[in-house]
Amino acid sequence: MEEHAEQASTQEPGRSGIGKPALEQARGERQIERLPGVHLQLKMGQQVFVRLMCVDQRYEARVIGLDPFSYFIVQLRLPQDTLARLSHNPMAIVQLDAGGALFGFRTSLVNRISQPAPLLFFSYPDTVERVVLRRNKRVKVSLPGQVHGAFGDHDVMVVDLAREGCRFSAKSSLNSPLRTAKAGERVLLHCDLGAGGKAFMAPVVLRRIEEQRGHISMGGQFVDLSEENTAMLLEYVKRVHALLGDVTA
Repeated sequence: MEEHAEQASTQEPGRSGIGKPALEQARGERQIERLPGVHLQLKMGQQVFVRLMCVDQRYEARVIGLDPFSYFIVQLRLPQDTLARLSHNPMAIVQLDAGGALFGFRTSLVNRISQPAPLLFFSYPDTVERVVLRRNKRVKVSLPGQVHGAFGDHDVMVVDLAREGCRFSAKSSLNSPLRTAKAGERVLLHCDLGAGGKAFMAPVVLRRIEEQRGHISMGGQFVDLSEENTAMLLEYVKRVHALLGDVTA
């Protein structure tokens, strides 16, 4: 199949993209580090958020290809009027959550194609901004549990825990409602931490979702924890860490 490549304009970016921080929402809350682009943890299949400066709008996309230190490719379908504006102002801000840290960087569109799929090629950044989201180390666990949300009730396996959040996984299929879950949505986690028969229940805001080989992995942040559940969580994490000394960075 013949591919029709459409080269992006190299004109100067519009004023809206100049000087705009890559991690403006995190600025002021936690210290932001500016690092060489080599520190960017960009992977195939990773979810990213792209803010196009030409329309100052944020889109969700997924990385489907990359040549480290040169360019990366995301699949993203855009309206025709946005594509027209993009040719005059190719600047963008990209954010991603990787390994407990939020990365942000400014980039520019270098090429795009419409066939066989709408793909955008962005330049690899020279520098990135990073803010560490995890304040404490997480302990590795294997805890059966359930999550409840807009996409239904599902059995999961909690695989790590910390005061700030957790990560859990579940089986996934093409028709699984779990595949409709999006970052920013809230679910309710229910599991047994061995606290005298009392169940641990915690609202979780999803931050990171990955799917691979029939399993879906979700990482999230605890919100609105009750004092009782907070105490239960801290005691459990302390107990497991003391017994196993097994943590994730």
